Amino acid sequence: MSRPVTPTPFYRKGDRVYDKSGTDLLTLAEQNAFNVKKVASALGYTSIQFQRHVEAAIGLKPKDLFCNHRALLAKRMISDGMNLHEVSKKLDYLYYSHFCTDIKKFYGIPPKQLEKKLRPQK
Repeated sequence: MSRPVTPTPFYRKGDRVYDKSGTDLLTLAEQNAFNVKKVASALGYTSIQFQRHVEAAIGLKPKDLFCNHRALLAKRMISDGMNLHEVSKKLDYLYYSHFCTDIKKFYGIPPKQLEKKLRPQK
């Protein structure tokens, strides 16, 4: 027997995702170190409920949504001239190696190469 379909409490507007009260999930994620469990709790959901609702609304798991957002923020910070280790810390990575892995996974190149592409030597 299938579960009844309930409307999701999240919606996408442009490149942002909001809950029914208008809270921006990506801003909330930044404030909570991109931790899915903390964001879910802040919104009054269990991690599983939060994951199901977000995935139903936008087709991405919250972890993937937050990872994509982090990668885009990293690119902006690198373009602005911020040091790679500073970017890693600013985006709440516990280990620089995890930052490197995520950047390579998202952009297909390591952070150092991305930095060279975004800030070519004159």
